[in-house]
Amino acid sequence: MLLRLFISISGVICGLLITLLCHAGNTITAAVDEDIIADYQLFIGDRDPIDIEHFGGPGARRDVIEIVLLQQALHLGGFSGKVVLRPENSYLRILKLLTDGQIAISGALMWRDDIKPYSEFLFKTRALVNEGEFIAGLYTRQDNNRALNATTREKVSQLSAASNDHWKPDIEALKSVGISRIYYSTYWVQIVRMVVAGRADVTLAPFQSNPGMKVQVDNLELVPIPGVKVALPGSRHWPVSKKHPQSREIFSALEKGIAILEQKNIIQRAYEECGFFHEGVKNWKLLNPPKVIPAKN
Repeated sequence: MLLRLFISISGVICGLLITLLCHAGNTITAAVDEDIIADYQLFIGDRDPIDIEHFGGPGARRDVIEIVLLQQALHLGGFSGKVVLRPENSYLRILKLLTDGQIAISGALMWRDDIKPYSEFLFKTRALVNEGEFIAGLYTRQDNNRALNATTREKVSQLSAASNDHWKPDIEALKSVGISRIYYSTYWVQIVRMVVAGRADVTLAPFQSNPGMKVQVDNLELVPIPGVKVALPGSRHWPVSKKHPQSREIFSALEKGIAILEQKNIIQRAYEECGFFHEGVKNWKLLNPPKVIPAKN
């Protein structure tokens, strides 16, 4: 009984020590989805993220590159501390931790409209991905010929999709191309499994830099429907918790650092090299082009 109590107390103390260490000095905590960590470690290897100049290679994808850009922006903006990554398994969970002040920042960017309702609790940096720049593929199982041959909006509208019901831009984009049968799951790996298992035809995902632009998760693979792409609405920003004791310092450093990255064209190049801004789909048909508003006389 005493041993069990000792272990329990020790666990609490360890947790408190980790929290204190993460807030000590200039060390801040950034939460990221659990599935990103392995790819981030694969991409980084033994390199210092501050020194990275090429953003392609094993493990490179949009989410991973944004963690690198976060650290480079902070450094360029004058923040001299370290970023500690905290794995989390939910987008909404990360938002809750931010609004409560339990973490300083999200490692990945978030949608403008998701940050906006929490403006009392969160700073929003300038956009790294502007309106209309987030282009995704419709990803399916390699042997789903019905989906792979759906290269028109009419055919795409007959497909079913898997997504997360909290991913509002994804849902809006799917509906904008006529997909009405959408099945929901909580985690990205579960969504990929639904498509692989044939419970849904497609899911939205950014294009990848590997040969074939394949999405690869837990030994599962999805491929994009060739020749078509979809635009997700909204811009993307880093949210910074206003409740964090270093919030203004972090936010100010990020704003300065992002501006410097933009001036050096590093953000554009990073997204190109990791496959997010993919040259190979430049001439693919956009299934949901922005509506043209007639000019007033």
